[in-house]
Order: sequence, then structure tokens, then C-alpha cells
Amino acid sequence: MDPTPLRVLLVDDDESFVNVIADGLREEFTFEITVCYSGREAVNLLLQSKQGFDVMILDFMMPEMSGIEVLQRMHEEKNETPTIMLTAAGSETIAVEAMKLGAYDYARKELTDLHHLANLIRATHERHLFRVAKVFEEEAQREIVLNREATDKVRDVINAITPTLNAALGTIAADMEMKVEGLMAGLPPEKRKELWDIMNDFQRQVGVMETGIRGLLSLYQLVYARHPQAIEIDRIKQAFEEQIRIPKQ
Repeated sequence: MDPTPLRVLLVDDDESFVNVIADGLREEFTFEITVCYSGREAVNLLLQSKQGFDVMILDFMMPEMSGIEVLQRMHEEKNETPTIMLTAAGSETIAVEAMKLGAYDYARKELTDLHHLANLIRATHERHLFRVAKVFEEEAQREIVLNREATDKVRDVINAITPTLNAALGTIAADMEMKVEGLMAGLPPEKRKELWDIMNDFQRQVGVMETGIRGLLSLYQLVYARHPQAIEIDRIKQAFEEQIRIPKQ
């Protein structure tokens, strides 16, 4: 199966030059060529095209809007279509300015050769794909670093909160037990049993909370270690479920 032909936008106000180049690139190299004859038309096509273009060949010298002005507008619109600038003899300074604005390469218009231009189009497209892939890779690496930093902060907060919560729950349970023992002496037998049942249920609920907190911390530590073990995860789940199922005394 033939690869999808590259979509090329050819921009030049010299209609005879454009038509010859466009026909040659279509027939000999099977590029999909779109032509326009002004910088303003090129900008409109770039902004309105749904598919976009793989490469643009852009003449520098055009009335109303020069090739440099087209590149400046593309920069403002964050359009990153890879561009080859066509320049005249002695326009090296213009070529350098074009490349500062994002052009990938330039070619001398009076020395235009179809084979050279076709190779330049392919090379420009490949460089663009490489650049895009590199940007994605750098973004992915930055995301990994940011996630790791956020994970470290969450781990530190959890490690700080967990013992405090467990200690607070333990203190509450101990205080309740002491107060209940003091209250028992002044209550009739039937009320003592009712109070004792309340105390047992409270202690059971405290145990569930403590087990849940320890389980969450252990589970987080497993995930943070980046090699979670199914057996250990099942153990944490089982411990919590058993605590929930503890019958009331």
C-alpha cells in the first residue's frame, strides 16, 4: 500500500513558476499540491484548513504580504507548519531571518530543481516529525518529574497524618473506657449493660478506622514503590474486611 502523499502548500505570486513547479511535484513525486498566489491567501488557508499541510514552500518576495510577514503571522497564531523559504540570489540575510521565525530551510528560487526541491520537502517533513516527537518526549519527561514531586509531597503528608490520627483515636478510646468505668458504679445493672454495649460498639468503630488508615498508608506505599504485589494488596483488603465483620460484644 502506497504511503499517504505529503500535503504541500506552494505560495508564490509568479503564477507561471507556481504552475510548473506544482505540476512537476504532482506528476513526478506524487505530492498533493495546493497552490496560492499571495501571502494573505496562504495565511487564510493555513488558518482554515482542517487537515493542514505537511510542508509549505513560501516565496519571500510577494506584494501586500511578504514571506517574512506570513511567518510572523504564523508565529502569532502558533501555526507550526514546517516551511521552506524561496529566496533570490544575495538574500542570505532574509533566509537567516526566516529561519529565526521558524522556517526549516530555504532554497534559491532561480536555482530551483524539482529533484532537489522534492528531497528538501521530504527532509523538512522528517525533521518536523522528529521535532514533534522530541517535544512530546520532553513533555512526557516533565510530566513524570512533576508527578513524582507531587507523589513525594503526598507521601510525606500521609506519613505525617497517619500516626497522628491513630494516636488521636487511641486516646479517645482510652478516655472513653476510663469514663465508662467511672459511670458504671452509679448505674443500675440494666443501664450498665446498655452503656457497655455502647462502649464496645465505639471501640469496634475506632478499630475499623485505625485498620482503614493503616491499610490506606500501606496501599499507598505499595503503589509509590512502583511494584505493587497482588498478595499484599489482598492482605490489606482482607484485614479491613475482617475488622468490619467483627461482631458486637
